[in-house]
Amino acid sequence: MKKIFLTAIVTFVITMTFFIGIIIYFAGSLFIDMALRRGSMGDPQAPPAVFRSAIEGNGKAIKTAPHPDFEEAKWSIQSFDGLTLKATHFIPKTDSHRWVIIVHGYGLGQEYIWDYAEEYLKAGYHAVTPDMRSSGDSEGKYLTMGALESRDVNDWARKIRKHDPNADILLHGVSMGAATVMLAAAQPAPGIDAVIEDSGYSGLKKLFAEEIDKILGMPSFPLLEIADAFCERRAGFSFAEASPESVVSDVRIPVLFIHGDEDKLVPYNMMQEMYEACKAPGKQQYTAKGFPHAAAYQDKNYFPTVFRFAERNL
Repeated sequence: MKKIFLTAIVTFVITMTFFIGIIIYFAGSLFIDMALRRGSMGDPQAPPAVFRSAIEGNGKAIKTAPHPDFEEAKWSIQSFDGLTLKATHFIPKTDSHRWVIIVHGYGLGQEYIWDYAEEYLKAGYHAVTPDMRSSGDSEGKYLTMGALESRDVNDWARKIRKHDPNADILLHGVSMGAATVMLAAAQPAPGIDAVIEDSGYSGLKKLFAEEIDKILGMPSFPLLEIADAFCERRAGFSFAEASPESVVSDVRIPVLFIHGDEDKLVPYNMMQEMYEACKAPGKQQYTAKGFPHAAAYQDKNYFPTVFRFAERNL
């Protein structure tokens, strides 16, 4: 009787372990599609499903910025893996060789960072605002959280240098865009002189662990390990490849790190971690006191700080 009881217990444990494993396996697959695959709410061009809970979860839709009142040209490039990528080149009223590539955040498109472009244009910079892969008018199925977008940023810089061989180029990224420009800065294209990293995450796995807890109410282990495997298979990158903390010590061009100390999406200490690990000459950090995620630009000292940094390093 005792042997039968033990056998039943072992069978139960094995069966439950099997079913839990199956659930975690499918949850990992589901998380990658919810977080990274373009399309939701019946719209194949919409941002991933997680965008609505993680970014717009407070019920307030993010508004697009006004269209800059400057001359413009539509640009396009082919990515290394065959995607057609789109951008707008805004032209300042006075000719210059100063350029900025402004990189938008997760689930957004270039029209959400045109207020940044407006400030640069008024300061005499050419502004290039790309729709990153799988966003806006650019092609792509999966967002890659900066891993492949960083290669695209360097390709945009090469296009600028072809257009203007004397170009001095600044990269300015916000949120996922900040992670993207940091990854690009580890192996910058010719002409890229400095980087502004605003509200970026240090590690993608750390960021996803928090979102899994919020959205699925599950522990991150082993779900994230399984999700990482799905990510490599479906989206073509690993979490480590989208984590600036893995390359920040290799960056050798000046970086300005900016973060709001009331950021509830990307913890403020992630900026401090990256700043301490960065060995770039001329690195700086700026805290936007009282500002939440990706809202530091509303600080009255934001653009004065940005332009002082740019003046020193371009």
